[in-house]
Amino acid sequence: MPVLALAICYGRVAEFQPRAGWAAFAVLLAAGLTGAAAVALREDQSLSRERAGIHAAGAVAALALGCAMLLRDHWLTLAVSLFLPALAWIAAQVDLPALRRVALAIAALVLVRLLLNWYVLDYGFGRWPVVNGLIVAYALPAVAFALAAAMFRRQADDLTVGVLEAGSVALATVFVSLEVRQGFDPDGALDAPSLGFPEAALHVASLSVLAIATMRIAERLGRLVLYWSWRIQGGLALIGGVLLILSNPLVTGDEVGRLPLLDWLLPAYLLPALLAVVAWRHPATAQPPVLRPLLAGYALIAGFVWLTLEVRHLFHAGSIGLDEVAVEDAELWAWSGAWLAYGVGVMAVGIAAENRRLRLAALAIVGLTTAKVFLVDMSDLVGLWRVLSFLGLGLVLIGLGAAYRRLVARPPEHA
Repeated sequence: MPVLALAICYGRVAEFQPRAGWAAFAVLLAAGLTGAAAVALREDQSLSRERAGIHAAGAVAALALGCAMLLRDHWLTLAVSLFLPALAWIAAQVDLPALRRVALAIAALVLVRLLLNWYVLDYGFGRWPVVNGLIVAYALPAVAFALAAAMFRRQADDLTVGVLEAGSVALATVFVSLEVRQGFDPDGALDAPSLGFPEAALHVASLSVLAIATMRIAERLGRLVLYWSWRIQGGLALIGGVLLILSNPLVTGDEVGRLPLLDWLLPAYLLPALLAVVAWRHPATAQPPVLRPLLAGYALIAGFVWLTLEVRHLFHAGSIGLDEVAVEDAELWAWSGAWLAYGVGVMAVGIAAENRRLRLAALAIVGLTTAKVFLVDMSDLVGLWRVLSFLGLGLVLIGLGAAYRRLVARPPEHA
């Protein structure tokens, strides 16, 4: 009631404007409620302990109100989130379970303010990439959530711990996404509607990295919340990766950079494909059964798309759209050679891992390359390029067949 009365008076008199004097009153009220909690703790009665918990909750509410009277925007959210580790420490020292419910309410308040408040994008986070106000607004609250979750978990594993763990992952994910958005807008406007290919590539790559990191942490801590968190992060990365495959620069004509192999195709396709392979090999992806084939299929297709686009980029420094630049004869031959090399590489991995699906995927890639040579290269290539295409294809097919018979389809040994 005292905290509520102070909040009403502040709203009526100061009209919710920053006032240091009102914040001082809130601090005095918090000190009084803290003293009342200390007095109640000295009494050896169960009701006294509950009363101490109520007074402690009131002290925290008064401090939060004081922060609201003095701070604005992301500084206010940071100040409130820093109460969480302090509450966890106090709850452990004086054994006040009621503070866990207070921490749950504060965590919900911070998450609503940072994740469901559209106007947070209008805050002045600065124009510098990486080193800006987003660290204060999201990174530090994420650390506070994680620290409070670890401290509360020492006493009990309940809803408060789960919300704090989930909030930490959510804030960290949004922090990385907004940092990517901030880096591509010179004015620092986070709500800008444009989303180019480079930014989309970094979003997919960063989500993939976060999913792998969260998966490792979940494996070490054995936390169910983190287990589902990396699945959500990975699912978002997978959806973004599929969209980039469908709307790739060959179709859209987007710029991919100036330096081949060191361009935006690397975070858009190759890095997510490699991380998908890492996740595919991890035991945590065994369930559900469809997850591993999905990861393997995405990795194969993303790697194939990256190889195709990089070959295209090697021949054309600017735009690589099919509608803007014609395909050269040498480029057709280079595609055939790169696809064959990719199929042979996948076949080698499938043989080494004794994975039949990988071997079938390699045969599909080689079959696609063979069809391209006969249906496309034979009609468009002339002279030496035609000879090189057929000669290279024939040698690779002969070698691949010999290796397959020797290493996979071995004849039965006779006694």
